[in-house]
Amino acid sequence: MSNLKSFLPKSSMHLLISSVLAVLLSLVSSVAFLKIYANGKQVYHDIIAGNIVWSDQFKSLDYSIIYFFILCFCLFLIPLIYFVNKKNIAEIQMNPAGLFVSKNLLVCFFLLFYAVSFYFFSGNSSFIYISILMFITYFVVEGKKTVSSDKEQVFTSLIVSLTFTYFAIITLLFVFSFVNPNSSNKLAQFFPEVLTLLVWMLQVAIYFYKERLLTTLTKTLMYLSQLILPFITLVLVFGVYQTGSKIELHRNNYTLAIMASIAVILFIYTFLLILKHRKSEGSNSNVWDYIFWPSLIPLTIIMLYSTPVYSGFVSDDFHLGEIFMPLQQMLNYGMRLNVDVMSIQGIMGPMYSLVNDYIFNGNLSSINYTFAAFPIIMGVFVVLLIKKLYGSKWAFLFIIFSLPILYESGMNRTYLIVPYMLILFHKKTLSNPVKWTFFYFWMSLVHCLYNPSMGAALTVAFLPLFGVMLYRTIKLKLWSKVFFKHKLLFCSLLVIQLCTLVMLFPTLLGTVQFILDNGSANTLAYGISLFSETQSSPEWFPKPFPYDKLNRLLWESIRIGGWIFTLFLFVGLMIFNVKRAVSFNKEKQTYLMILYCITSIVFLVLITGYSLGRLDSGSMHRSGSITFICFAFLIPALYVFFLKNRFNSVAHHIYLIVFAILLGSVAAFGQQQAFRITEKLIQPMVVPDNAIFVNGAKQGIPDVGEGFIDKERWQEMLDFKTVLSKMLKTGETYADLTNRTLFYEITNKKVPTFYSADYLAANEEIQEKMIKNLDKEEPPLVFIGPAIRHDGGPASIRAYRLYKWFLERDYVYYQYNSLQFLVSKQRMLETKAYEGTTDAGENELRAVFHQKDLKSLPVSWGRNFKEMKDRFQSLPDYMPLSGSNEIIKEADGSIVTNGNDPYVSFKLDSSIQGKDADFLLIDLNIVGSQEPFQGQLYWNSSNRKSEKYKEDNSFLFNVVSGQLLIPLGSDPDWLRNSHNELRFDIGDKANVKVKINSIKLVKLVN
Repeated sequence: MSNLKSFLPKSSMHLLISSVLAVLLSLVSSVAFLKIYANGKQVYHDIIAGNIVWSDQFKSLDYSIIYFFILCFCLFLIPLIYFVNKKNIAEIQMNPAGLFVSKNLLVCFFLLFYAVSFYFFSGNSSFIYISILMFITYFVVEGKKTVSSDKEQVFTSLIVSLTFTYFAIITLLFVFSFVNPNSSNKLAQFFPEVLTLLVWMLQVAIYFYKERLLTTLTKTLMYLSQLILPFITLVLVFGVYQTGSKIELHRNNYTLAIMASIAVILFIYTFLLILKHRKSEGSNSNVWDYIFWPSLIPLTIIMLYSTPVYSGFVSDDFHLGEIFMPLQQMLNYGMRLNVDVMSIQGIMGPMYSLVNDYIFNGNLSSINYTFAAFPIIMGVFVVLLIKKLYGSKWAFLFIIFSLPILYESGMNRTYLIVPYMLILFHKKTLSNPVKWTFFYFWMSLVHCLYNPSMGAALTVAFLPLFGVMLYRTIKLKLWSKVFFKHKLLFCSLLVIQLCTLVMLFPTLLGTVQFILDNGSANTLAYGISLFSETQSSPEWFPKPFPYDKLNRLLWESIRIGGWIFTLFLFVGLMIFNVKRAVSFNKEKQTYLMILYCITSIVFLVLITGYSLGRLDSGSMHRSGSITFICFAFLIPALYVFFLKNRFNSVAHHIYLIVFAILLGSVAAFGQQQAFRITEKLIQPMVVPDNAIFVNGAKQGIPDVGEGFIDKERWQEMLDFKTVLSKMLKTGETYADLTNRTLFYEITNKKVPTFYSADYLAANEEIQEKMIKNLDKEEPPLVFIGPAIRHDGGPASIRAYRLYKWFLERDYVYYQYNSLQFLVSKQRMLETKAYEGTTDAGENELRAVFHQKDLKSLPVSWGRNFKEMKDRFQSLPDYMPLSGSNEIIKEADGSIVTNGNDPYVSFKLDSSIQGKDADFLLIDLNIVGSQEPFQGQLYWNSSNRKSEKYKEDNSFLFNVVSGQLLIPLGSDPDWLRNSHNELRFDIGDKANVKVKINSIKLVKLVN
């Protein structure tokens, strides 16, 4: 035991010094690791396409460097603790400044939080200016000679009541603008601040001259404020638009009735609770006792509300479709989630749809309202849960500090993490292992269905605690005790749960299969590498340093460093609490804190793949969203669960300072509208000049509803409806190669391919699932353009097998205005829509599917041909050199360019069908030190009557030594015709020496 103790820190100061040294050594080691492996190459096992592939970046390096950094920290920390323990390090004594911080933790936290928020925050914020009153209040309270314990209570009462008063004043201002939407907003620029300042001055005056009346004033302000606040729910009626200088109202009476009813109910509940509290009020009541649960709902609305965009159709058809399409498929076609149709958003998408259907218009015209309301609904649920489990104080602080960060709209994938952990780490749940196990099982199931990435990671992270709880239930024979005590209830619940599991089993199996299908392939193909030259901090981000690299380092230290710092913090806390446990500290809290640290560490390690999977330049998401979770919840929850009244050392004060600074910074990054409270509540939705107001029902598209929409987008919808009416019979549907999933929702058509978009078909497993569904019922119509491409390129590359399936079948090109389709020949003849054009459309198809510049994609695929060789079949055709231009042949078989148009051509023994040889594999070496250059590949089709080689029928690609795999079949001209000759242009410079080892056609077979 003594040997073990020598590797555990003697004090928090020893641990802090060891941790800092471990971080520094880990940084040095990681830099060395980076230099060694920076030139590594990405490995692929399938012809997957994405931004990483196009640019041939080493995405695995992102994961490797972060995992290596974490591993180094853990490996260095233990021996460093051993060596630091040998030094006599005295705990730093509190100086006057430290005593001030220790005595006034909440005040210092507020100060740091808002100081940093204000620094990062762009633009004015009335809420931040109002918070300055808090600091003045503190010094005013400190200036009066009285008992210190009374000062703390007075300060809290003043600040909380002033905050509620401020929100109530804003509510009155909003109600006025709601009733008079055409009124000027000039009043809003100063009215809340001025009136709040007057109330504050009244509070201070009473405190100094009539202190006995201060409690009465506080109660009065709290009661009146909470009676006013419920009417802020009317903000969710929306419907106020500004077109030019004109205000238009398009409020939905159904939504108005719902929100008005909620406001009245909250008002009545608040009034009754006030009456009840006045009767039972004791002499020791404090301001937290005056906060009633109905008022927490409007506070949540105020903090989370953001002014919607003028139309839900501002977002793209892919993301909107993936959110709203699944529920439509389930209700209208009886399709089972993740069994018949895949919802990549889990059950989150159907939840958005339910809010849209039952609170708003129930059609697509109100999805902009739904996006604003959904975070509020989830936030209300969590706030009320905190109020129930931990009291009004923590609910209020959560609303002010963490709520705008954790429940802003971009964080929707992580919404369930907070309630999940709040429930499972609550003392009442932990004290009942049977109940804990029940909650863990069902909440994990729901969480995995809501978001598979987050749900699976958190479920696995809780397995150690689950093992402890399950052991306790078995050891204490709790299952049998519950059974004999509640036989009927136990059996009933068991049957209900088994039945539910049987019904959900196919969906759960589909979810697991989705995770396996998408596991690593896509994360290695899309997004931008952490070390890409295109990565940069956003324009709005403060740049305190004169060097871009230092500003970028500051940016990444918040975006990525935030959650890594949190992981290190939990490692240190776990070790420190292990030391306490070894020192015969038998407190239950010590062991629970160790389990909490383990859970958090495992979760952060498991979620690294998601966190680093997409690192878009200038964006906090996704890695930043994990930092938000850490600093707005995981660390504060640590304090709430375990560390109350324990902030009495220098190490804890350092933690407080760092935490307040980082939380303040991410608050500004999370949702900047959160602090512009007055402006966002009364600001109308601004309609651009190119938008029109439409009635979808009158135009035969009822699912669009009534609302504003871009003129061109609306015309596309009308044209699409016209084509479907002409080409499809009753009960038929179309297939999609545009990633415009929303059109299934708009036209109420069935998704025939399991996955609704070709962008989702990133690998063979998913493409084959889609093809299997198409084989059952071949759709007569395929929507191919205009398409949303994202970073995957055209469908002919991103989902090559799917694209090839359609082009090998009896489809012809058809265009209606700007919309492009493939239509079966039989249907074309039946409809007489395009007579005599069965062979037309080659040029148009090339424009849709052919990507001329392949960039580094052939390099990425060719380098991994050995990994993918089982997917290809080599063809026996010999391809001898048949011609050249501006080429000098060397004795060793290499060739040297001798002009600005050098090329070599290769003749096939016989014409070959493109579909039977859809890829070209070139193996070459660039001799000597040469600058990178682009090659170009042409082909001569047997049906070509004019020029032999055409610029349109060619590919450009980067050339490096090694193998290059070129997707010839991604051009419809190659895939649909036969060919007899290829021409390889070797850049456009002289004196480039290349040795072509082999060149052969191969066919993708699986």
